[in-house]
Amino acid sequence: MKLERLRFVAILGAWIFCCGLGLPVARAIIVFGSGNPVRNTTPPSGALEASGWHWQGRWQFALGTVIGPRQFLTARHLGGAPGDAFEFRGIHYRTVALTNRPGTDFNVFTVAGRFADFAPLNTGAHEAGRPLMLFGRGGRRGEAVVGRGWWVGDYDGAQRWGTNTVKGLVGADQSPVGELLVFDFSGSAGADEAIYSGGDSGSGAFLLDRDGQWKLAGVGYAVEGPYTSDTNAPPKYGALFDTRDLWVGQPGNQEWLPDGAKATGTRGYVTRVSSHAAWLILQASAQPPAGQPILESSVDLRSAFVEETAYSIDGDQRRIEVPVSTVARFFRIRGASRLQLRSISAEVCTLHFDW
Repeated sequence: MKLERLRFVAILGAWIFCCGLGLPVARAIIVFGSGNPVRNTTPPSGALEASGWHWQGRWQFALGTVIGPRQFLTARHLGGAPGDAFEFRGIHYRTVALTNRPGTDFNVFTVAGRFADFAPLNTGAHEAGRPLMLFGRGGRRGEAVVGRGWWVGDYDGAQRWGTNTVKGLVGADQSPVGELLVFDFSGSAGADEAIYSGGDSGSGAFLLDRDGQWKLAGVGYAVEGPYTSDTNAPPKYGALFDTRDLWVGQPGNQEWLPDGAKATGTRGYVTRVSSHAAWLILQASAQPPAGQPILESSVDLRSAFVEETAYSIDGDQRRIEVPVSTVARFFRIRGASRLQLRSISAEVCTLHFDW
């Protein structure tokens, strides 16, 4: 795989507050083909239907990817701690444990409850040239930069998707968080071609493997920038398909991107999954913490009770959430002290048991 150099970048999740005032300016996936704010904000279909959207959950202001029956993977630089909430397919989960991988940007959280299914991991080491599916939350495309692309626009918190291709690899000796997969914004790869912006941290990047299955290949880490044509002017972050003759980096620490015969675009970076696949598989198979209640169900009282395929237990809110089903069943909680139900209620897609 072609080795790339890590150029001046902004860590996606660190780019959240403006001037210390706590004003959210996180941005998200920027798509080449349209600045329409609703473009690519619904699940992809057709050949892209199973490309990873359905394994993304809301974590902090960003995203995380479900990788095990009770685990999700996200960016370590986003922070967070056990007790924080994770929303997945309309159910609110409470995190109860955290494991991180030293020398990487990976955080694996365990939740109280269970996910119905989870993403397969890419374990192969030949990602270059493979199609890539990107996800993120945040804003829209901003002001046009004539002949180059767009500056980053305003925050709106929407989840979006876009496509790209793996360009190469940044080696562990060039990165503070281990190996990174690289992609860029070429402006010539179709209307859905996308690049990261601030706020896309922790999201899953899915690779189309040779077996035809989409697999988690990386976790959103950083994007190149900011840019300026004049070192006396404030630089800006952008989604640019031509960065020639621009300065990149923060004032006082900038690099000139020289002119050349071929245009180069803004680069995005994801923390590489295959480098740590064995560790991630081990974390994804971990059992729930000792004493963690388990929700079980049975279609009748004569049959065996088995763990529900999808549910959450929130001890702080004293609530159990279960997806609505057309199948009637009996429930019980294993491993918990005796509980007294206060109410049972239903929303559009979930049942709530409050005790």
